[in-house]
Amino acid sequence: MISKKGNRDLEEFKYLIDSRNLTDKEKASEKEAILKAREERFRKRSGDDIKMAKLMQLKYQMEEYLDNPKCSSGPYFPKFLKTYIDTLYEKQKNFASDINVTPIVLSHVLNKHREPKNDFLYRLILHTKGSFKGLCDFDEELWPRVYYQDKVCDFMESVEEWEKSESKHVKSKSINA
Repeated sequence: MISKKGNRDLEEFKYLIDSRNLTDKEKASEKEAILKAREERFRKRSGDDIKMAKLMQLKYQMEEYLDNPKCSSGPYFPKFLKTYIDTLYEKQKNFASDINVTPIVLSHVLNKHREPKNDFLYRLILHTKGSFKGLCDFDEELWPRVYYQDKVCDFMESVEEWEKSESKHVKSKSINA
């Protein structure tokens, strides 16, 4: 169990304050100065820095979803795709043009009215690899794995619906060991 002193030390560490020889007033002043400097640096980020940060965040969210799928939250593929497009483009039709699909097809995929075809996924992978080229490696399996994880979740959520109707068609034998 962490004591109150331990909590205070952790709080000060969070702001990278060396509090060994500081008074409480000096600690507060240091904390405030660090927060102001951080806020100023945050405000001065370039558009490219913001895009890179958002792309990295998207990659980590996709990896987290695959490590710990949350099936009850609905399909993630369209959400991740929308985030990706909105990060790089002002208009979705520009992205559609860049991967050579019609804006209508892209809209249908984003709104879950149509499943993406393989060529859509291939082009998305190529586009993403190009976007991440200077930033980091982007695993080309991420997009298809997210898409098919959504499919697995849909399938498993509908077990109750199909289990009763399909069980009358199945005969199984138990194995006695």
